[in-house]
Amino acid sequence: MRRVLALDAGSRCIKLLLAESDFGRLRILKEELVDLQAEGLVAAEELQTHLQATLEEWGRPPLALILPQHASVSQVIDLPLAPESEVARLIQDETVKLSGVSESRIVYDFVRTDTAAQGRQQFWVTWAKEGDIRDRIARLGVEQEDLCEVTTTANALIAAYRLANAQSSRAILVHLGAQTTVLVILLAGQGVFATSFQMGGDFFTRSLARLRSCPEETAETQKRTQDVLNGPDACSDFAGVVDGWVAELKRQLNEWFEHNAELAPDAAAFELVACGGGFSQPGLLEYLRARAGMDFQLWPQDTQFETVQPSKQFEVAFGAALQALGYSTQPVSLLPEDYRLAWRKRQSRQRLEVASLGLVVLCLLAFAFGTWRQTSIIDQKRALLGKLQCARGAVEANNALTAELYRDYESFRPMFACQQNTLDTLKTLTLLQQTRSNRSFWYVLFADQQSYFNQPAGLSLTNTLSATNVFATIAGHGKSPGGATLERSASAGTSTNLSPAKPGFIAELCIPDGGDEARRVRRELVDELKQQRLFSKVDLLSDDLRRNLAESKVVISDRNIVLALDFAATEFQQPLPPRKPPPSLPARAVGGRALQNGDNLHPIAP
Repeated sequence: MRRVLALDAGSRCIKLLLAESDFGRLRILKEELVDLQAEGLVAAEELQTHLQATLEEWGRPPLALILPQHASVSQVIDLPLAPESEVARLIQDETVKLSGVSESRIVYDFVRTDTAAQGRQQFWVTWAKEGDIRDRIARLGVEQEDLCEVTTTANALIAAYRLANAQSSRAILVHLGAQTTVLVILLAGQGVFATSFQMGGDFFTRSLARLRSCPEETAETQKRTQDVLNGPDACSDFAGVVDGWVAELKRQLNEWFEHNAELAPDAAAFELVACGGGFSQPGLLEYLRARAGMDFQLWPQDTQFETVQPSKQFEVAFGAALQALGYSTQPVSLLPEDYRLAWRKRQSRQRLEVASLGLVVLCLLAFAFGTWRQTSIIDQKRALLGKLQCARGAVEANNALTAELYRDYESFRPMFACQQNTLDTLKTLTLLQQTRSNRSFWYVLFADQQSYFNQPAGLSLTNTLSATNVFATIAGHGKSPGGATLERSASAGTSTNLSPAKPGFIAELCIPDGGDEARRVRRELVDELKQQRLFSKVDLLSDDLRRNLAESKVVISDRNIVLALDFAATEFQQPLPPRKPPPSLPARAVGGRALQNGDNLHPIAP
């Protein structure tokens, strides 16, 4: 429950206090005091009509009613130690015995209090007749309203004072109303005694009207505006009326102290607190302090909640609101059982509504979070899509540039191939010339493999060679120092899939020495050529692949060998496939460095 309307209906006025608990923060929203005679609300129907209009105006919050103290009994019951399950039965039996009425007509409630007695336990118990409670509800016309609490004046005062002055452990609260004076004693901060007697503000008014022989309305006006106890407007006999009220008050206190003899020596330590509209009479408190020896203090205004300070005469209504909102440390409720069940159902319904609302809020938050998350993902995907489109455009531009570079490269690659062939040919001739030094052999034939293998196997020697292949052809005749003829020719045809021709040359030489010496020279020659990065393979050519192309005059029978010199793969031999990485075999270096497009090499004309 977050909001409650406390209703304190007296004989002369009605006090309404609307309080709210907002997450543990207590606030007083509205206070209203209705003077019944001034408003002309004498009949019960008029009072009910006015209350219904007020409830409608204030939003019909749950009601907390105050039952007059004279219609109830509050006292401490001392019981032996017993299990909690038997405490309720023992208190029920005790209340029935003390009240003297049937069990069905009693409404009671109790709360445990502290006690110093060994083996005993004490309970603050309040009970009242159920008929009195229902008559009170019917008189106010609130039978159909949401009643959440019914408490007495004494219990409401205890709750309000505990909040107003929590440091005070011993206090005597005196509430002077229109018809009744309520006396409450607090010990160790807990209520231990409550009673009332039928002497209040109206008793003083009637006595003053009798003494001055004037109407009660006139006497009431004089009592509120004049000091009839002191000064020039004093009524000498009126002091006796106040003394009679003081005597009754002291009698009630003396009876309690006699019953609690151990506290009698400390009677002066109890703080006297005055509250209620009767103490607003001018000069009354001064008279009580000076003549009656009762040092009354006004209701404390400093509270632990800075913004929670009920107005004067609203202490009882504020205490009832505190108990209904759960701020009372000694709550006692006299709500009838049917109203109690109805209120519990309403609370259960409210909890269900709050839980449903919380679930809806959680669902909305989850939906909002999911929507935000999906929106974030969509934004991320859009950003990624934009990046992909940009990357795709860059890739397409790169592919276009690559294709253009491929086309440019392919247009220059035949020239580079010719230049590479020329350079390889010159380097091969140089290497063969170097291997000839200081060795007893001579070359009798030097030809590229395409031209060599495209000749028929049984073809006789001829010096006329065509030069229509893709490689440049070197043709010539000369005498080596040993008298051998060197010639290089190109094939006129295109190799087939069965042709063993590879990029490279065929070198046929003649070693005049025989036996081991010839094998040693051949091995040294082959090893020396294999060490060159120019060739990927240097090996003897098998007999079935040999061609008889050398001049028979420079050949010694059974002394000639044929070497196949295969060039290492170069990047100019085959066209590059589009958008594919280059071959895993690194490009062969030329002259100690990789061949670049800018090398100034020129092909040898055929």
